[in-house]
Amino acid sequence: ELTESGAGVFLADLDASAAIHVLSHLSPVERARVAAVRRAERVALKSPDIVVEDDPDVANDHYYDGVVYGSSPISLSSSPALRREPRWSSGRLSMGSRTHVEGGGHLADAAWREIDLRGAATQAALCTLRGVACGATRVLDVTGSRLAKRGDILDLARESPQLRTLRCTALGDNGKWSVRDVDAVFEACPSLELFECDVGVKIDSRDEERYEETIGDISYILRDRRMRMRRVKVHSGCVDGAHVVFEHAAKAARAKRLRSVDMSWSLKLGCGAARGCAAMMEKHGGGFPLERLAMRKANIKDPGAMSLAGAIRRSAEAVSSKEKAERSKEWSGHREGVCPYESPYGDREPVCELRWLDLGSNHINDPGAVALGDALGPKVPITRLNLRDNQVGIQGCRSIGLGAVRCGATLRRLDLAHSGFGCQGAIALATALGTAHTPCALKVLQLGFNSIGADGAAALAAALTNGNYKQLEHLDLACNVLGPEGVAALAPLLEPVEEDEDVDLDESEDATSAGSEGSDESRRSVGLYSLDLAVNNAGGDGERSGIKALMKTLERNTSLRMLNLRGNDLIAEHAGDVAEMLCENTHLTQLNVGYNKIYNEGAWELAEALSENPSLRGLDIQRNEISDDGAEWIRTLLTANTVIEEVDMRSNQLSPELVEAFGKSFGERVNARWQQEPPKVEKNDENLAANRTMVGEGGGRVAAKKAERAARKAARQATRGR
Repeated sequence: ELTESGAGVFLADLDASAAIHVLSHLSPVERARVAAVRRAERVALKSPDIVVEDDPDVANDHYYDGVVYGSSPISLSSSPALRREPRWSSGRLSMGSRTHVEGGGHLADAAWREIDLRGAATQAALCTLRGVACGATRVLDVTGSRLAKRGDILDLARESPQLRTLRCTALGDNGKWSVRDVDAVFEACPSLELFECDVGVKIDSRDEERYEETIGDISYILRDRRMRMRRVKVHSGCVDGAHVVFEHAAKAARAKRLRSVDMSWSLKLGCGAARGCAAMMEKHGGGFPLERLAMRKANIKDPGAMSLAGAIRRSAEAVSSKEKAERSKEWSGHREGVCPYESPYGDREPVCELRWLDLGSNHINDPGAVALGDALGPKVPITRLNLRDNQVGIQGCRSIGLGAVRCGATLRRLDLAHSGFGCQGAIALATALGTAHTPCALKVLQLGFNSIGADGAAALAAALTNGNYKQLEHLDLACNVLGPEGVAALAPLLEPVEEDEDVDLDESEDATSAGSEGSDESRRSVGLYSLDLAVNNAGGDGERSGIKALMKTLERNTSLRMLNLRGNDLIAEHAGDVAEMLCENTHLTQLNVGYNKIYNEGAWELAEALSENPSLRGLDIQRNEISDDGAEWIRTLLTANTVIEEVDMRSNQLSPELVEAFGKSFGERVNARWQQEPPKVEKNDENLAANRTMVGEGGGRVAAKKAERAARKAARQATRGR
């Protein structure tokens, strides 16, 4: 803090209101640093001391779910409280003790009452807070902190006797809390009133005793009113267990205490579990209260998919009927004769909250896919639909496409990869998508591994360029059979798109933005962000028409950032077409031409074009039979262009000496591990050897191409000068 004369003022020397104002603009880490400045700040920000007292009466009085609340238990509804003895104890806080706080600095409450470490909590940060803040902390939020460990969070909660709210969801792959963990948190912190986390539980039906105990655990967690769960992940589920879980999950979701259930990777579930989910959502949830449902690799077939679709459709229809009745009531002015609305779910108002539906890797055919597509409508707020690795056919593609149009205002991601519906399925999907008459929110469309050919690509390009899919950012058509003709048909997708002034591009929690640099993203125009055309035989038999058409359009494109042409049988001439594009396009940041046949000549083409390119950050040229001579051009490129952050040259034919030299000169900018042994050239392969003339010698085709490229470059510069 500076005075009018410019002199600094310490925090402890300010009056309380000014000091609190300053603290409100500091992060918890910055407040901890202030507390270490001098003794006055340490005293002012000192957390209250924690005093532990023996209280034998506590252990015999107030229990709720095995947690001691002393003389002030949390007030709950009139329903009988759940009673369960704690089965696990940390040993750090005995059940016959209680804690309170004494003392503390006059700024401690303002500094440490609410600690927001979303996405920033680490082991060191939590350890620091234990030392300076735990006595005053009432709210702690470490949501999204993937470096935070559950044990460190538990230790902090154990030493925070005034903690009321603890939020720790989205902690990464190891961030799911077991029932044992949850018990330990409530035992260690009896004052806790709200605990928000992700829960993971494993159901083992082979051991009957263990099975019953596990079912009791998850039921107990889902009924606890102090719990708020973003996600419940159930491992190794079975049909009977799934019914119990979905029953309590429906009630918890209805009460806004649960958002997502993930019951994937268990072949024991099958259609029975899907039917149970649908029935419990309607019976106990009043429609479909879950926001996210994942049942990947769960052996679900058409009957199960149709049951889920029926529950979704009926809940959406009930919501629509309710809204229609309310409008009729308003328009009628409460006149007599207007029939009152009756919910199909009894005394519960209908709800349909489904946002994510993941049924990938099951056995859903056309009947199930058609039912799911027909269930989608304006009252289903779905943002992601995953049906990849099923057996969706032509009718299913058409139904899902029409459903996507009806949910156009919300649906952002559609995944139909690994379905094998071929050209006819792609045409059916494209025809359905083409019926949109209003702008759609679709951002990600994944159609890889579907045997889509040139006709399907042309149909998709026509549908996606009708003006209603301007928000589409990611298109995945990898591992199809597009060929040169299909790749050329996709060129219109890369034509510059005019941005509508009234289009709402605000990101939501379900948006799948690409995560590029903020300054670059703010300048990016509307249009595709990434295009994946890997393994599509785009350069088969040396045909250049497809790549040439795509690159010609890309020269004018300002939106695309990532292009994948991996494994397309490209040769040096194709690399030349790509290089011509790179001379004009200054927006592309990632280019993958690995697993092709561009050889040394192609390496020179790319290196020469990129020597002055200001945008490309990553180049993948794996497995292109590039030797030491071709790699010398990459060395020159990396020396001249410091913008490039990484060149992937694995599985080429570089010598160990050159690999070592690259490591010393460029470090992590070059990945040259796992090189192949150069092939032996027989005497009768002289023509082949001539075509691969070493770039370092400057002879053969490379020399002629170099002169041609220099002439074209001079012509472009002259044109720009005019």
